[in-house]
Amino acid sequence: MSTSAQIAANQKNAQLSTGPTSETGKAKSSLNAVKTGLTGRTVLLPGDDAALYESHVSQFVRRFEPASEAEQNLVQSLADTEWRLLRIPSLEMGIYALGRLEFAELFPNEDPSVR
Repeated sequence: MSTSAQIAANQKNAQLSTGPTSETGKAKSSLNAVKTGLTGRTVLLPGDDAALYESHVSQFVRRFEPASEAEQNLVQSLADTEWRLLRIPSLEMGIYALGRLEFAELFPNEDPSVR
């Protein structure tokens, strides 16, 4: 059982660790757990080309010509989903490359240049 002094000290310490308070800090910390970017709210990752993404979305809008807000939301969702799906091949290549490096000793006759 905690004493009243321990509870008070804990409450005082908790006020010092409330996380980011600025919008920039909150935006940055929201990416802390992002690994692949295939799920979640974030579509653009820090290394993504924002202009290329905007062009990608514009192509969807031109192709489907949404007439209502609901259709605009659906077209945006389609564009975002395809953007994420297009990321998968590079993720797979990275996973395979890491695996080949990690288990290289299992393949001593393999040419090192293909790792």
